[in-house]
Amino acid sequence: MKKSLKTINVTLLLLGILFITFSCVKKNPGPGGTSVIKGKIIGQEFIPGEVEIQQLIFTGGGQLEHGDYFLLNKVSNNDNYYIYFKNPNWISAADPGLAGRIGLEVVFNYSDSNLEIAQAVKNKLATISLLNFNMTLSQDILTLVYKQVNDIADLDNGTTNFATDVANQGSPNFLSTTLVPMAEKRVYICYGDQTNPSDDVRTNSNGEFIFENLQVGNYKVYVVGDQANSSNMPEEVSQNVLIEVKESIKDIGQLQIYF
Repeated sequence: MKKSLKTINVTLLLLGILFITFSCVKKNPGPGGTSVIKGKIIGQEFIPGEVEIQQLIFTGGGQLEHGDYFLLNKVSNNDNYYIYFKNPNWISAADPGLAGRIGLEVVFNYSDSNLEIAQAVKNKLATISLLNFNMTLSQDILTLVYKQVNDIADLDNGTTNFATDVANQGSPNFLSTTLVPMAEKRVYICYGDQTNPSDDVRTNSNGEFIFENLQVGNYKVYVVGDQANSSNMPEEVSQNVLIEVKESIKDIGQLQIYF
């Protein structure tokens, strides 16, 4: 009986040693090893464009003449327009027939107020399908907010006494053709199946980074930049890395972001 217990104890001791040995050999991904993951972060500059906002401030009918007009650009698709004013008391033609533009007629009376003229112009523009801008009318100020980011040729008051203003100058999106190293950029690493960052480092002046003292296992390295064609929208750029043997140097190359 004593011999059996002794045998059992020895067996348990050996199993314990084997378990400890196995646990020490089979380490999880993370620090404490001899391997390295390195790479470089490069960036491409993106500057989001802005929409054009134009304003037209109207006068009353008493300051208009039969045949007066003003100019609007990129009203629908790529078409440029002119809006001309016709007084029914005149028998002569009011349309100046401007080449390369589409004319819209607005009938007015000399007794019309500036608010009535403004409303008549807005109503006429509303008859056009697929306008390139949204319209709002506040008193005698008609505001045109273009739907696409771009620089639109400014409106022109033509032969009228209307006041014009560019409340916001439009601009197209800008995407640099030059790739630059991203200095002092934070780079993250996830150990194994972890979804939250386990550690992070900063890039040097050349955009290079390095994670040292890593064990055998799976890792994810990522950096956060901006989305192309979007303003202030973050986007993760990542790469999965497998370290299979000790003393490995894994160079993942370049991760490219927008900034």
